[in-house]
Amino acid sequence: MKYLCFALGWIMLIGCASTPKIIEETINSDAEYQKVQKEMCKRFMCQYNVRVTLKKKDGSLYDKTFDTMPVVQDEGVIVLAGHSVFFEADIKDNQLINLKLVDTIVHPEKTVTAKFQQMDNGGMMLSLHNPFNKLLKVKMGIMPLNSEKLYYTSSCPVIASGGSYEMWPYPIFQVWLGNLRLLDEQENINCV
Repeated sequence: MKYLCFALGWIMLIGCASTPKIIEETINSDAEYQKVQKEMCKRFMCQYNVRVTLKKKDGSLYDKTFDTMPVVQDEGVIVLAGHSVFFEADIKDNQLINLKLVDTIVHPEKTVTAKFQQMDNGGMMLSLHNPFNKLLKVKMGIMPLNSEKLYYTSSCPVIASGGSYEMWPYPIFQVWLGNLRLLDEQENINCV
């Protein structure tokens, strides 16, 4: 897999997209990659020395450590395979705003948790916990391990003060959680 570019442009596109999109961008050198990552971490909250290990479809192992990885942006959150992310959020007009990456849960009443793991069969499972008293709708994008593209995927609302699970039958490098908002009772709660 070439160096993945988590460039601002495509992250913002998937976070704001209302229709499925395929977004692709690659970086051709270590220096370019480090420069982009450094610039992104000035604006967004990053994790450092991040290791991603996944069993590929053919049974071999993908194992790579990234110096920096942007995780929480204004528009959403990246969750890498094998990792958990805790992020606090405020609410304005039912939209989750002021997303903030946290190491531990200090304010459980406003901390969303996301855990993205590979299962024994090679598929992936994302578990989300919603601390709020309304259903949480999330727009999702996934980047399969054998691709450098981010694909829109359907998702179901996360139960109020509860959790949900999303599963895929193949290895996925990352999942993007964007356009996080709380649903009113009269809104459509279908999985889309």
